[in-house]
Amino acid sequence: MAKTGAAYPQVEPRAAALADRRIAAGRPRARVERALAACRRVGARALVLGPRRVTRAADLARAVSLGLGALPVDALAWSALPLVGAAASEIEARRHLASGTPMVLVREGRRVVGVIERDRAGVDGAGMSLAARLDRLQSREDEARLWLLRVAGKIGESMGLPVYAVGGFVRDLMLGRVALDIDLVVEGDGIAFARRLSEETGGVLTVHEGFGTASIAGAATAGNATLPPVDVASSRRERYERPGALPVVSPGDLGEDLMRRDFTINAMALVLGPSGFGRLVDPFGGRHDLRRRVLRPLHPLSFVEDPTRLFRAARYAARLGARFGPDGRAALALALRIGDFPALSGQRLRAEIDLVAAESPASGAFDRVFRWQLLRLWDPRFRAGGGVRAHLRAVRRFEKRARAAGAAVDERDLTLVALLAGQAARVVGACLDRLAVTGEPRRALAAAVADRGLGERLARTTRPSAIADMLDHLSATELAGAWLLAPAATRRRIEWFLRHGRAARPILSGEDLVAFGVPRGPAVGLYLRRLRRQRLDGGVKTVGEEYENLRLWLGHSDPATVPARKEALR
Repeated sequence: MAKTGAAYPQVEPRAAALADRRIAAGRPRARVERALAACRRVGARALVLGPRRVTRAADLARAVSLGLGALPVDALAWSALPLVGAAASEIEARRHLASGTPMVLVREGRRVVGVIERDRAGVDGAGMSLAARLDRLQSREDEARLWLLRVAGKIGESMGLPVYAVGGFVRDLMLGRVALDIDLVVEGDGIAFARRLSEETGGVLTVHEGFGTASIAGAATAGNATLPPVDVASSRRERYERPGALPVVSPGDLGEDLMRRDFTINAMALVLGPSGFGRLVDPFGGRHDLRRRVLRPLHPLSFVEDPTRLFRAARYAARLGARFGPDGRAALALALRIGDFPALSGQRLRAEIDLVAAESPASGAFDRVFRWQLLRLWDPRFRAGGGVRAHLRAVRRFEKRARAAGAAVDERDLTLVALLAGQAARVVGACLDRLAVTGEPRRALAAAVADRGLGERLARTTRPSAIADMLDHLSATELAGAWLLAPAATRRRIEWFLRHGRAARPILSGEDLVAFGVPRGPAVGLYLRRLRRQRLDGGVKTVGEEYENLRLWLGHSDPATVPARKEALR
């Protein structure tokens, strides 16, 4: 029995008590499949490759399942991991884990004797609450979001379903920004929950049974404040069978749902249940990476499993002023080393480049795309020099001028024109193949970036009608390519065509010509084109002058044969 006033020794838990000692020494250049077999023989969870480099057996198994057993082990290594002595306090080890590192290595002397993994040490951000931040929201839109979150939590509690806000909403809340939409994850039947939420908020429910997801649009608060779109999903795990393929999805818990995400900063959740409202769940140290503006993937094969995450990284890096840490750079290098992702569809690749182009401004995101050589995923021969950057800036100017002139332009196609203009013809063809561009769009894009000598011909031409003849048959996409590849003087001629020449028409119509005596058929079009050329070159200005030219062409000698309508049209 303890005695009052007696002194007792205090035992402080040590880092060694947290460490998993099921480790083995590994050779960095060993093949993944052999290293995995060795781990399984001795029951090791991790291979130590150097003083601060470790690869986990789970990552080796993931690589083998993807058909990458021939990779060297060090391609999957976590680097620059913190080291603590076995006698160090547990608090010191947990402090490292809380700062965002995935693992802490425990050493005795100079030898690593164990590994403390963050996701096995119970570090999930528990104890940190964002409720106060939510309560400080002031605007009508923010108050509406807060109302929605509380309603969602209460509905989930009444159904016995834990509900969380996840992803970008949590990230932007921590940055003091307003998320454009709200993503909710439900541990259980997310569709049943979404039905109840839509009934409560009066929103329009769209259900995607095959994915276990639903969306709610047009919802409003009790005070009729409009709510942003809400996406609801059942928590799930994902498994990739091939690099770049869409994942196989199955039900999972919140931790597994967060583990499937792209970066630690997007792998945080907010508890919405009334008893824990606002508590942060952060199993991977996302809040620390967000504070340091670091983009860290959740495992070394993240970009191999889904290479489109690299384009998202470019967008986040530009938007948040973030950068890759050592693990992100290693994961990027591994994805580019794999290079060929036949299971990754061209449509997905193109969708990601369209999202990059939609960033405001897009220049920073494209800078990362080029710096990281991401368009090697289109074709390894793609070259992103200064000319490509200049084309991207210029094509936005062309787009504004074309729209001002009333021309219908597809900004997605214009982005491709800017990226492909100046590339070798074989690279252009390979990129269009990779992006699965076919039919008329492919023909127009290929023609837009081909050097057909159009600029030189336009430079030698001064007559407006001749300029129009050269450009009439070109689509807006092809005009953009011609404009990009042309010198300044020639660009002005293309701009003139967009503003004036493209829409120029004779006053007389085809029916007027038939009434005047032009036989129906090809002759009508021929004479209309001749009249248009004369109008473009300033040779005719009035309807009477157009009739006079027709009379001369058709051999009419009596002005009385000109219909009376000419006076009305003058």
